[in-house]
Amino acid sequence: MAACISSSTTANRFLLRQILRDEWGFDGFVVSDWDSIRQLQIHGLTEDDRESACVAANAGVDMEMAGDAYSHHLQGLVEEGAVSEDLIDTAVLRILRIKFELGLFENPYTDPGQLPDVGGDQILAAARKSALQGCVLLKNNDATLPLAEKALASLAIIGPLADAPYEQLGTWIFDGDESLSVTPLQAIRELVGDDVELRYVRAMENSRSRVNDEFDVAVEAASASDAVLLFLGEESILSGEAHSRANIDLPGDQVELVRRIRAAGKPVVAIILAGRPLTLSNVVDEVDAILYAWHPGTLGGPAIADLLFGREVPSGKLPVTFPRLVGQIPIYYSQKNGGKPPSHDNVVHIDEIDTFAPQTSLGMSAFHLDTCFTPLFPFGHGLSYTRFEYHNLRVSDAEIPLGATITISTELTNSGDREAEEVAQLYTRDLVGSITRPVKELKGFQRVRLQPGETTTVSFTLHTDDLSFSDRYGRRIVEPGLFHAWIDGTSDTEHRVEFRIVATP
Repeated sequence: MAACISSSTTANRFLLRQILRDEWGFDGFVVSDWDSIRQLQIHGLTEDDRESACVAANAGVDMEMAGDAYSHHLQGLVEEGAVSEDLIDTAVLRILRIKFELGLFENPYTDPGQLPDVGGDQILAAARKSALQGCVLLKNNDATLPLAEKALASLAIIGPLADAPYEQLGTWIFDGDESLSVTPLQAIRELVGDDVELRYVRAMENSRSRVNDEFDVAVEAASASDAVLLFLGEESILSGEAHSRANIDLPGDQVELVRRIRAAGKPVVAIILAGRPLTLSNVVDEVDAILYAWHPGTLGGPAIADLLFGREVPSGKLPVTFPRLVGQIPIYYSQKNGGKPPSHDNVVHIDEIDTFAPQTSLGMSAFHLDTCFTPLFPFGHGLSYTRFEYHNLRVSDAEIPLGATITISTELTNSGDREAEEVAQLYTRDLVGSITRPVKELKGFQRVRLQPGETTTVSFTLHTDDLSFSDRYGRRIVEPGLFHAWIDGTSDTEHRVEFRIVATP
């Protein structure tokens, strides 16, 4: 087993030796992150690569990744006594032992012809399933989705990411084969065949383009069609490591494209491909439905088509909170309460403030005057084509001692008319702690498939250790006290139960 460590850990003897080796009993070898030994100098911790190699080796880094500080300097450091020969022997032994365990000495070469075909049926099926379960239906006014094929004579497909096989693969793909990609445009064409007339307009060269010469053509296509699919978002190069954006609105002239298309007066569905949450406040009211597809990978196109036309039912949930505006960041579900938290009863919008209002007239709660204190879409949010109802939330015990378990259950009903999957989520809150605790913490989730009208019991069992946290000394502890628990299809839920952990005699 190998452990890859970041640059912040590369020189940390305490973490690598005392914690990782002595306390956790790790017996594999430690490899640095990409070029992190050389970066010790850049961080200002060492003077040159030689000193970086010395510090990292003595800290406990057995192997250097993608750098030459070790190859250039370790021998000299050993000869000078700055790094012990025993340390090198130990590092080599750890690396060789793992290679022996992996059978690399008995079979050092791999026949490429025996490797699984990346385009094989099993792998492609997994890619399609991953895309299906990852897409999140954020908005669906008036049941705009799924699209009814029989009710559609024509459909406009507009946007720079409708037919972008490379971009849908996402970031850090390296050898990803775009020739295997099936785009949404291709998949929709195959799905509807000759039954629906498709009008495709790319409209923008790429997601960043501010050239809108094709916008009029796109509007004409939208006006002549029964509905519009807008494929928006950001190219893969715009996200990933070291690819940050200060403004996370839809890039380029996409917002203007949305507004122009909206003016055509047809139902508009936005399908967004992106590697991060985007701020969508400037378009959320301009479209009837939003399907957030992220960068869905090789078979993202068929997955999106299946979801749009109801062959499959959306079941994805947000793994992150979507802010209304970038100024809300950091915003996350597991935040801690401030001393004066906002509520719907104590916030004031900037447009409601009287001229020359006294400083204290707004109260002292912490919120943004120019937007809501809530996110646009909360962590765990995700709609379906059916309705799921949670009821009869309960706990197995009102009190449990330290070291015991508790079961938290609810009834889950599919009250709609479609077979579908729901991701039930368990959240807890430790109300009082020696270190302040988050207002909610995700403790578990289950993917449940139900037939229309079917009800099942969803249960989560927690050991008191599952409610532990790190104290001010870095120790994992569990403290007696009162806890709240929720089970729902989103973190934005209020119905809860209580239980208490009590100290053992």
